[in-house]
Amino acid sequence: MTLRQPIPISRIRLDGGTQPRAALDFSAIEDYSEAMVAGAKFPPVTVFYDGTDYWLADGFHRVKAAYAAEHDMIECEVHQGTLEEAQWYSFSANRTNGLRRTTDDKQRAIRSALGHPNGAQLSNRQIAAHVGVVEATVRNWREKLTAQIAQSTRRTGRDGRTIDITNIGRAVADAGLAGRKELAPAAGSPLPLAGPDSEAPSSPAPAETTRPQRIDRLARLTVSFLETTKRLARLVDWLGETSGDFEQAELILSNASNSVAAVIAEIERKALAADPLNASRLGIQENLS
Repeated sequence: MTLRQPIPISRIRLDGGTQPRAALDFSAIEDYSEAMVAGAKFPPVTVFYDGTDYWLADGFHRVKAAYAAEHDMIECEVHQGTLEEAQWYSFSANRTNGLRRTTDDKQRAIRSALGHPNGAQLSNRQIAAHVGVVEATVRNWREKLTAQIAQSTRRTGRDGRTIDITNIGRAVADAGLAGRKELAPAAGSPLPLAGPDSEAPSSPAPAETTRPQRIDRLARLTVSFLETTKRLARLVDWLGETSGDFEQAELILSNASNSVAAVIAEIERKALAADPLNASRLGIQENLS
């Protein structure tokens, strides 16, 4: 049974894994919001009501726009159903209406459908029809995902019994490690000197890294760190604003900030110990504890 009625935006949940797109188009949200303020009418969004929560299955841009336009309510097409049903419905959203789906949007829908309980019972062709893509694309993604699944640690033996192979080979490896430990010199004892009968090392020592090479590597790592930080900021922003998991987003940022702050403090202490003038050169606050 489907009903059409206005629902308070605050009652609609966006954090159930029903976002069918890889990312929201914020320019579209702004355009929708301006149109709503001007009085434009939009199609109702689709929600699934499980008796407690209204799970948004289609219409993320419209809900965001309505919120930006300071609307308290939004027109909804309400289905009676569970979160899993809302998720399955969302994989087929935006096939023929709304903003055109990107390749990433389609791939996200395919991966989600293949991992959904409903998708486990369907053929590639059936999933393709539901998501709105060609069968070959679904087949390729199923093969990729299957290859990524770790092999089971349980095997059926020749006698028909199921055995756990987790520790097979570990005893041999542990024995070899123990043997190497027995042959290794005790901590603090001098290493044996090579005599005339000693064999030369089987491989030459690695070439020493020059200072310019190290500086170049450090510069590359710095750029990589900056790009990683930007990506973390974008993902945490999505986690909080789009997924609605504000507590986890805040915790992630807090932990990351604390870790970086601890590293900064340690380097600053080292810089001041090396030369107090580094305080002014590096902009270090000298009130370190």
